[in-house]
Parts: sequence; structure tokens; C-alpha cells
Amino acid sequence: MTFKENRWKIPRLILCLSSAFFLILTFTWAPTRALWEALDIAFFKWINTSLVDSPTWQLFWACANHRYADWIEDVCIFVFFIFFVRSLRKEKRLQGSMQMLFLVLYSAAILYLVNRLIFRQNFIIYRDSPTIVIEDSFRLSQAISWMRIKVDSPRCFPGDHATTAILFAAGYAFYAGKRFGIPAILYATFLCMPRMIVGAHWLSDVIVGSGVIALLSLSFAFCTPLHLWCVEKMKSSFTFFKKFKKIKSGL
Repeated sequence: MTFKENRWKIPRLILCLSSAFFLILTFTWAPTRALWEALDIAFFKWINTSLVDSPTWQLFWACANHRYADWIEDVCIFVFFIFFVRSLRKEKRLQGSMQMLFLVLYSAAILYLVNRLIFRQNFIIYRDSPTIVIEDSFRLSQAISWMRIKVDSPRCFPGDHATTAILFAAGYAFYAGKRFGIPAILYATFLCMPRMIVGAHWLSDVIVGSGVIALLSLSFAFCTPLHLWCVEKMKSSFTFFKKFKKIKSGL
């Protein structure tokens, strides 16, 4: 690892931290908070009303919101990882595999420590979701009552699914580049939609809530030597284990 690879990316770090601060400021300052609220309501009504006269559309988003859909979404993310690793030269595949493993472990740590421990257990933010606030909203759970669908929440800020999607897309694009990064970003955008279209989350839950978490955590990982250090340690551990296994099998 050269000094150039190991140095901090200060301009990018400042940009990410400034963007996170800007989102928090606009969300908490009264004049701009009113703009966020207006945008939230307008966006929700636009996407939610699309469900009213289309049974096929209703079924699609009902399936997308079912808990089993999370497994399918995880499989799709795993497919993205495979495509990236397979696209590398053979001598680079271990490096690529460790990068994807780091992304998975780091994202899981952020979701558990920030979304679960901080926002769900210790620093609870009570915010009603769109279907609770807007009386004439279309409740998909009433149209498709035979399927269990989450359409409301009294603690919708921030969004767990959106945090996962943003962490995946941004981290994946960082490692994989535009060729695979753009499809990943489009897929992550789709992953953010199911909870918003049924009214379980506001648009600002995704942009401000999940966006700030992603900006802070990703800047700490990728604008510092952290990700390089972790990937190198995982590579060394894997190589040591592989050599140890060969020595043990030869005894």
C-alpha cells in the first residue's frame, strides 16, 4: 500500500460532511422544514394515488413490501457482487471479494449500531408516516387484506431499507465504477420506493434520514484509510487461513 493510496481524501470528506450538515440544517430550520413538508406531501400523494385504479400495480407493490421480498432483494445484491468479482482479472478477484465483504460487514454494522441501537432504542424520533397523517391516503393493506403489508409507522424516521439501499449503491459504485455502479444506483432507487408508495415512509425519511447516515458513515469509511486497512487485513487473514489449511492437510 503506497502513501498515495493511504492518505485521507480531505476534499471529499469535507464535501460529504458539509452535505450531511446542509440536509440536517434544512430539515430542522423552520422555513426550509416547511418546504420539506410540502415536498413530502406532494410526492406521497403523487405516488400513492397511482395505486388507486390498478389492481396489477397494487399486487406488485404489495409483493415488493412483503417480508419475503427482502430475501429476493438480498439475492439481487449478491448477484451484483458476483458480477463485479467475476469481471476482475483472476489475480484481482480476492481483492474484489474482500472489498464486497467489507461493504457487507460495514453496512450491517451501521444498520445495527445507528438505525437500531441509536434511533430505535436510545434516541427515538417519533414521526408519523404518511398514511397516519394524510386521511385520504390509499391504504394498500385494505385493498389486499390477504397479504401482510406494512403501510404505517409512528417512528418512520429514518428508513432502514433506504439506509441499506444507499449504503449498498454508494459503496458498490465506489469499488465497481460506473459500469456496474449506475445499475446499482438505479436498483437502490427502486428499493427505496416500496415503503414510500404505500405510505410507511416520507421522502425526507429517505433523503434526510437515511441520506445523512449514509453520508457520514461512507465518508468515514471511504474518505479515510479505514476501508483500505480493513480490506488488507481481511486479505491477510484469508491468505493465512488458506496456507494453514494446506499445511494441516499435508500433515
